[in-house]
Amino acid sequence: MNMESWCLGILAGSLGALLLPSIPDWYWPLALFMLCVALRGWFGAGVCLYLTSLSLQLHCYSTTSQQMLAQHSTIVAGTVVSIPQHYDGGSRFILQLDETVKDKAQQGAGSLLLVRWYQVPVQLQQGQRWQLPVKLKLIRGLANPGGGWTEASALVAGVVAQATVLPESAAEVLSSGVATQQQSRPDATFPRHLAANPPSLQYLGGDISIRQQLLNQLDFQLAALPTKPLMLALTLGERPFSDSLWLGLQATGLGHLISISGMHIALVFGWVLLSQRLFATVATPWIWRFSLALCTALLAAWLYSAMAGYAVPTVRALLALVLLVILRLLWRRAGGRQFSLLVAALLLLWQPFWLLSLSFWLSLLAVALVFYLSWRYPKPEGGKALFWAFLRYQLIFSLLMLPLGLLFFQGMAPLSLLSNLLFVPWCSLLVIPLLLLVFLLQIFCPWPLTLAWQGVDLLLQPLFWWLHYSAQANWWWSLPQPSVWVSLLLMAGLMLLLLPCRRRQLPLLCLFCLPFLLALRPKEAAVLHLIDVGQGTAILLQQGKHGLLYDFGPRYGAYSATEAQVLPYLRYQGIQKLDYLLLSHDDSDHSGHLALLRQAYPDAQLVSDVKRFSPELNCRQLPLQWQHFSLQVLWPPGPVAAPVKNDQSCVVWLQIYGWKVLLSGDIGSNTETGLLDLYPQLKADVLLLSHHGSHGSNKLIYLQNLAPKFALNSAGFANSYQHPSAQVRARLSLLQIPLYNTADTGALQLTLSTQELQLEAVRPGRLVKWLENLPFAAETAATTR
Repeated sequence: MNMESWCLGILAGSLGALLLPSIPDWYWPLALFMLCVALRGWFGAGVCLYLTSLSLQLHCYSTTSQQMLAQHSTIVAGTVVSIPQHYDGGSRFILQLDETVKDKAQQGAGSLLLVRWYQVPVQLQQGQRWQLPVKLKLIRGLANPGGGWTEASALVAGVVAQATVLPESAAEVLSSGVATQQQSRPDATFPRHLAANPPSLQYLGGDISIRQQLLNQLDFQLAALPTKPLMLALTLGERPFSDSLWLGLQATGLGHLISISGMHIALVFGWVLLSQRLFATVATPWIWRFSLALCTALLAAWLYSAMAGYAVPTVRALLALVLLVILRLLWRRAGGRQFSLLVAALLLLWQPFWLLSLSFWLSLLAVALVFYLSWRYPKPEGGKALFWAFLRYQLIFSLLMLPLGLLFFQGMAPLSLLSNLLFVPWCSLLVIPLLLLVFLLQIFCPWPLTLAWQGVDLLLQPLFWWLHYSAQANWWWSLPQPSVWVSLLLMAGLMLLLLPCRRRQLPLLCLFCLPFLLALRPKEAAVLHLIDVGQGTAILLQQGKHGLLYDFGPRYGAYSATEAQVLPYLRYQGIQKLDYLLLSHDDSDHSGHLALLRQAYPDAQLVSDVKRFSPELNCRQLPLQWQHFSLQVLWPPGPVAAPVKNDQSCVVWLQIYGWKVLLSGDIGSNTETGLLDLYPQLKADVLLLSHHGSHGSNKLIYLQNLAPKFALNSAGFANSYQHPSAQVRARLSLLQIPLYNTADTGALQLTLSTQELQLEAVRPGRLVKWLENLPFAAETAATTR
């Protein structure tokens, strides 16, 4: 009972840590831990022990990150430990730092960096060692509702900073001709030796990893097969999925089936363990045969985890299996519930940041549900009973996933139950075993197993078709993000279905689900969304299911904020009809990826003065009324009004319910003066700062005349332009105008009603407050502006 209370305390401590505004220094929970042990309060001891572990590891992470970021621009040396992701003219990969760089001790040795290298002169491969001149930056992703949480993912993965290889180094390497040097092996795509000039960028050696070689081999052999992305995902954990496949996985709830996770590792372990009869000729005594089968199954699970690149879910499953094998070899008996609690507690103590991993809690929920159902219902016997037990499990698990999906993904997949019923048995019992068998044979076979791969491709075709159909039919239902308490109430209501006593379950279920149903009621409010697209602009005006988009975010090379942020945001907000696409001016941080928007919303009309995009209307032809909004284009007054591109921005003045909003594009101070000359009585309750808050715009007289209640700004975190500038911040402070900047707040949602203006930001509304309030992050932001 002591161990069980201790494990429950660790789980309770991890859940409680999610709600803390900040993490206490490690010595406070350590002192309380010692007190609880002295008083034999094992539950409290577990809580305090977890908080101690979390505080210590967070301190180490923060210290390492601070030391790295203090260097700003530096030279690092390390090994590429991930499969590089290649795109037009660049690559992204994880670099593990060496002990030394240029014969000197390296700061943060052993730490992981997320590296972006533009204009890569050679083909990067996992296992290579490089010395790189980089610019370091704090890890901070964009914050939009329905999007990922970059900072949490970095903590879980142990990545302490992001780095960009300085572009001039790539040019020097290209000019030195090192890309054409002799290669020492046929399968390598890199020079074995780089010249000493430039000394800051050097290839240091290293062998291509086995996983990278297998990926290169499969990438070539499977090139003609439609289901190649699914095969690579299930064998090597790489997911080169198209947008359609990603949407299909979201709409069907089958992401857990395609991503190598604990389920896959457990399946491999179980398949090998079931083959223990094959060891009868190796060792006659049963005990030796069973031990050999256990170790062989564990070895197979470890190899599969290695092929998946030691992804976090596979590592968790592997550690659980190691503990299971040790207990069985020592003949220690432990019930399923006690064993699961012990594994979860030890994993959280070892890696306390895993509390931020949704997959960890989903795995725990799945295991807990299995144990509950095995206790609640009799053991199934026969095929029919097994089918009904499987159906019951999938139904209950899908229902319990509903509030979690609403809370973390802001939507639901109505096809989830049907998809899991069809494809979990199909893939688990047939497709994945055959795929891994063919993969294993291919490793040792010197020629391509073309027919075998085609057979696996044929078996994956139904799943492939189902994913594309679900994506095209838009079976993912985006819903307004409910509060944490609404989701918890819905979870509590659904858990009532698991109680043995069914009396009064229906009334209580309706009572708990009432707040959720109220949150789902249609909303026709007028809303202005300032989407977090980094250093660029994208503004959505929304009324019900109709939208008007002002600018489309940045596009640089292969990266498109339109694709990565804007389109998912439109889907999340339930925009079914985008009436107008308004492009303020011809600049890459505003024009985005127009073709994608036209493809997603073919009926939308483009309004712009940029002729190369063939707009249907120019800026002055923008309708004066859209939904409940009154629209007026204040600038430019004619087709060619300014010689400077930024000053040609389409400035729009919005009015609704008596509120006035000014969207000013990238205009400079001369155009601001021209606006005041044309409209001397111009006022605005809400102002979008000109040119992302540049010091050459937003002059004091301009801000004084407009007299906004608050100002909005769209800029990238710690951007090289230092937007919004210190001068503009000082002017706003002097006039006592509050500033809300997407780099600090994430996406902003301004609801305009007859009574009030209600402004909501993504970052302050996130569940884990201490992750947004880390002190070292604030210090770094202050020093890099």
